[in-house]
Amino acid sequence: MGDRVKTGIKGLDELIGGGLPRSSSILLSGEAGTGKTIFSLQYIYFGAKDFGEAGIYVTFEEKPEELRREALQFGWDLKKYEDQKKIVILDAASLRVGVPTDESFYVKSDVDIKALLSRLFEIAMDIDAKRIVIDSLPAFFFSDRPEKMRDDIYMMGRVLAETKATSILITEIIRDQGYSRFGYEEFITRGVITMHLVEGEKTMPRMAEYKRSIFIRKMRETNHKIKQYPFSINEQGIVVYPQGEIY
Repeated sequence: MGDRVKTGIKGLDELIGGGLPRSSSILLSGEAGTGKTIFSLQYIYFGAKDFGEAGIYVTFEEKPEELRREALQFGWDLKKYEDQKKIVILDAASLRVGVPTDESFYVKSDVDIKALLSRLFEIAMDIDAKRIVIDSLPAFFFSDRPEKMRDDIYMMGRVLAETKATSILITEIIRDQGYSRFGYEEFITRGVITMHLVEGEKTMPRMAEYKRSIFIRKMRETNHKIKQYPFSINEQGIVVYPQGEIY
């Protein structure tokens, strides 16, 4: 099955042949609140901590300090590995909302995709990044013209391929929309993982308990089952249950 990258997410790797295909880009999609950011922080953190692999987290949505606080809820000290140049959080969020930043790594221009990708590539080469997260693709696009969006995402795909890192591209979807926001994302990725909130039994009229599930929709070079598997978010972060109840 080729070289694999361990995700650091308990229970997931055994579903995908031991890990993600190395040097590939994976689309991680789901509705708001399904755990996409936690998944990606876990991937970056344990890449540095357990496997010695440097990683870059490009954030368009949350400020880096917010991500650090979120990670600390699970005992993940991102700052420790930032100081060791094993983790870089590239701040693209501050510029989007027009506030100053004290971060060492930040995006200076919100109108130049090439400059942003050039900065990402430069950092990846500098720290020998093996893992990259883009959070998120909808925020990455600076144009709402379909042809420009298509060109931008293909450009990003080429740059990520040049880094040889294994990348996770987050996209947020609306329920029953499908697994990508714009319809282009899946064409530059070798895998698609979707995270769901599944409605369970109703404990009271109009009140249902929701459960979490994960679905490996596509993973090249991988023999995987087309099933939804339950997962939880606890003090360890995300835990997938390969032998659990299938929804």
